Amino acid sequence: MRVAFQLDRFEQTGDDRLEIAGRWYGVRGLRFVRPSLTVQTKDGERNLLALLEHKPWAVEEGESWIAAFPWEGESPDPGMTELAVAPSVVVALARELGAEATAPTRPNLRAQMQEAEVRARRAESEIAWLREEREALIADKRAAEEEAAELRGDLREARSTIEAATAERDAAVQERADAMSRHESAARERDEAVAAREELEAARDRAVTERDTALAARDAALSEIETAQRARAEAVAEGDALVAARDEALVRASRALAERDAALGRGSGFPAVSAADLARQPHAPAPDPESHDWTPRAIAATALVVLLIVVVLLLRFL
Repeated sequence: MRVAFQLDRFEQTGDDRLEIAGRWYGVRGLRFVRPSLTVQTKDGERNLLALLEHKPWAVEEGESWIAAFPWEGESPDPGMTELAVAPSVVVALARELGAEATAPTRPNLRAQMQEAEVRARRAESEIAWLREEREALIADKRAAEEEAAELRGDLREARSTIEAATAERDAAVQERADAMSRHESAARERDEAVAAREELEAARDRAVTERDTALAARDAALSEIETAQRARAEAVAEGDALVAARDEALVRASRALAERDAALGRGSGFPAVSAADLARQPHAPAPDPESHDWTPRAIAATALVVLLIVVVLLLRFL
């Protein structure tokens, strides 16, 4: 198989870095390993392994390809270098960019021996690289196992934390439910207290209304009592006046009878009787002033009964 590499760029991009860029042809189906670079210097041959920055150095026919190598010192001559990407793919870089480089031919036994030595060196480099890769993979595996163990520990801690948080959440939910229940009980008690207070206020208002009614009734009864007392006093005064008028009328009637009898006595020969004699003579008993009229006493008794009723009502509602 004829392999060609077209060099597009060969430059030192830093104090410790050398980059090679180009395009491969005739590499369909090939798998590249870690590239190596052999540089012929005045101090001898230097073998360089590619940095892992562009791993796995995938190649596609005619597409741009790049590899970087560690390098210190002045930039080397591209014509003094060989690039190996597989045991059977070793190309010499052209001195001028854009020139094609092909796999070297083997015209004689000496050249074949030199090529075999180069291949051996390449194989040793690849073996060293594979060992490094193996050690790196083993280290990565150990690190991954340690990280997995740490992650499992973190997972256990996270699960413990989640369980504790879940328990705290359930406790908080239960506490909230208890608080809501206490709040509802307090609200019911408050409503009951408000209803009881409203009932007490209504009863107080009714009692105040009844008290006001009783006071009004008492005031009316006292007014009636005062009116009855005034009527009694007026009736007593009228009775006294009537008794005085009656006594005066009796005296006048006695005098008139005496005068009449005196007049009759002078005409008939009977001794004359004076009015003073008639007054001294027994006659019909004068009416008792305590029994002549019961109306005032009845009024006074009625007023006393009304007063007693008012006092009883006051004692009942106050």
